[in-house]
Amino acid sequence: MTAAESGGVPYGWPPPGRRTAWTAGARAAVPFTVAIFAFGISFGVLAQGAGFSALAAASMSGLVFVGSSQFAAVSVLVNGGGWAAAAVAGTLLNLRYLVMGFAILPALRGGRARRAVESQLVIEESWAIASDADGRFDRVRLLSSGVVLWLGWVAGTLLGALGPFTAVDVLNYGLDAVSPVLFFLLLAPHLGTVRKRSAAAAAGLGAVVLTAVAVPDTAIAAACVLAAVWTWRAR
Repeated sequence: MTAAESGGVPYGWPPPGRRTAWTAGARAAVPFTVAIFAFGISFGVLAQGAGFSALAAASMSGLVFVGSSQFAAVSVLVNGGGWAAAAVAGTLLNLRYLVMGFAILPALRGGRARRAVESQLVIEESWAIASDADGRFDRVRLLSSGVVLWLGWVAGTLLGALGPFTAVDVLNYGLDAVSPVLFFLLLAPHLGTVRKRSAAAAAGLGAVVLTAVAVPDTAIAAACVLAAVWTWRAR
C-alpha cells in the first residue's frame, strides 16, 4: 500500500521502533497507574465532601493532574479557606515542575501551544519513565505513559466522587498510604547498588524516627539531607 492509498499516511506507521517505545511507555506506567487510580479515589471522596460535583472533581483532575496540589487546594476549602488561598497552596506545591519542565523541554516538539499541551502530561511518574541513563528524555515514553497515568487519575477521581465511598473507607482500605507507595515505586529502580540501598535505608529510618517523635514536618527534609550525606560518605 502506498502513501496515497492510505490517505497520505505511509503504510505501517508508526515505525516498529516507535510503536515499541509507545508500548514500553504504556506498560511501564501500569504499576503506577494502579496506585494513582486508588489515590484518585481518595481525592474524589475528599472533593465530594468539599461540595464538588463529580464533573467538577473530574475536570480538576483532568486539567490540573497533580495529586498533591489538588489535595492541598481542596483541603484549604474544606477547612474554611477561600479560593485564593486554595489556588496559592496548589501553586506553591507545583513549583517543582518548573525545574522538571526545564529538564524535559528539549524532548518536546512543535510550537509553544503543542509543547504546552504535551507538558501537561509531565508528572513525577511520567518524568521518571521518560528519563534515560544519560540524563535525556524520550518524548514517546513521556506521552504514552502520561496518557495512561492521566486516564487512571481521572477515572479514580470519578469513582471516588460517584461511588459509595466515605472518608472512613479511605482509611479502612488504606488508600491514604498510596502516596508513599508511589514514591517507593519511583525509587525502587534506582536501588541497584549496596551504596544506594544503604542510603535509602538510612533516610527511611531517619524519617520514621522523626515522625515517631512528633516532628513529621522536618522528616522529609532531614531524610533528603541524610541520604545525600550517607551517599557522599560511601563514595
